[in-house]
Amino acid sequence: MKRISKIIFLVMLPYQVAAQSSGVSPYSLFGLGQVQTSSFSYGQIRGGTQVANNSNLFVNTDQPASYAQIKYTTLDLGGSYSAIYQSTNNDGIWNSTGGFRSMGVALPLAKGLGVSAGISPLTQVGYQMRSDGVDQNFGNFVQIFDGSGGINKSHFGFGYKPLKFLSFGINMNYLFGSLDKRVRMIFENNSFNPVSNKERLLVNGWSYDIGTILSLSMAGNVLNFGVSFSPSQDVSSSYQNTSITYLPSSSGSENPIDTILFLNQPIGNITIPSSLGLGIHYEKRVSGILLPAWSFSLQYKTSAQTKLRDFWSGNSPNIGPFQESSRFMSVSTSLTPFLAFPKRRYKSKSSQMAYRASFRTGNTGLIIERLPITAWEATLGLGIPLGGSSVLPGDIKFATLHFGIQMGNLGSGSMNIINEFSVKALFGVTLNDQWFLKFKYR
Repeated sequence: MKRISKIIFLVMLPYQVAAQSSGVSPYSLFGLGQVQTSSFSYGQIRGGTQVANNSNLFVNTDQPASYAQIKYTTLDLGGSYSAIYQSTNNDGIWNSTGGFRSMGVALPLAKGLGVSAGISPLTQVGYQMRSDGVDQNFGNFVQIFDGSGGINKSHFGFGYKPLKFLSFGINMNYLFGSLDKRVRMIFENNSFNPVSNKERLLVNGWSYDIGTILSLSMAGNVLNFGVSFSPSQDVSSSYQNTSITYLPSSSGSENPIDTILFLNQPIGNITIPSSLGLGIHYEKRVSGILLPAWSFSLQYKTSAQTKLRDFWSGNSPNIGPFQESSRFMSVSTSLTPFLAFPKRRYKSKSSQMAYRASFRTGNTGLIIERLPITAWEATLGLGIPLGGSSVLPGDIKFATLHFGIQMGNLGSGSMNIINEFSVKALFGVTLNDQWFLKFKYR
């Protein structure tokens, strides 16, 4: 019944959406919230096609085997700003959100051995909506739905390259955060007091994912095949559900009258579904240069969303909100003109930039009114190199600025269900520094 009411709410009353408190999506109402990509700015501009990419210069959390390839101590910082138009056949509204998003560091410990650590969002919840209804016993009423919070992921990763053409890696992920969801029912008849139901989920536990890359050298160029896998895992969490009748104050706060329900479950679990990524990556190399002249990547990623569980305790997990697995295909390409076309002798700053493009499409696993909720994203971006500086002989310090514009859509194609069109600005910086230098003096 709970899931049905959510579906009816999304289908029938989206045109009454108010400005969202954290500007995420009404689809974050389901499950543990809206799933976020774990890629940093460089990976987001590439559409998340990171499973087969083992770049020497950028932190790639989607493929822990890539840490073995890191050349220098690398710091990645990034964020984004989104403008989202949410609409149905009745009405539409613009929302926005943005800010700092992720941070990560990777460093080589020895040849073929690297480690990484960082933090990024796993899911986000943010919505504020209302619906009107009528009940034969209580008369007309208004329901107000709001939610906030999310789950964050701190990763601690290790990559090892035992053979020239083969590398392995693992991420240990510490998941933490809170999800707060509230439903208020306000009656037109003042003889009935308003009712408020609050749910709070606290997550505090560990998960892991693994990956491997097979790298083949072809006439100086590189062809990679990559696999990443995360098994279904139970993560410890706690849950609290409180329902009260209340009197609203002039300031908007709730003055409790009676407690209808109080449920406190300090020990339980959420279930993170398994996921599998398969990728292929080809790049044109230039001798002595770490950046590829051009590259092309193709990736398929699926997650068993039907196995996701928001909270359960004991031996009987509840039924999740997803009806099928999510499946996404993505493709990306990059080009650095002065490396790709050396005979033209480009000297301008623009020829030294890396031009990137990607496209990602698939289904989310949600089905509403027998229609699958699908998504697509198209991205154009730049990697702008910054001049290096050094104090000691042989010292290496340089940076890359990442900028991208991403357009996307989330919905079913039916105007009876909320459709979200978004424009997102991606920005970030990668800092590279060579540590542990050994100097020789004559």
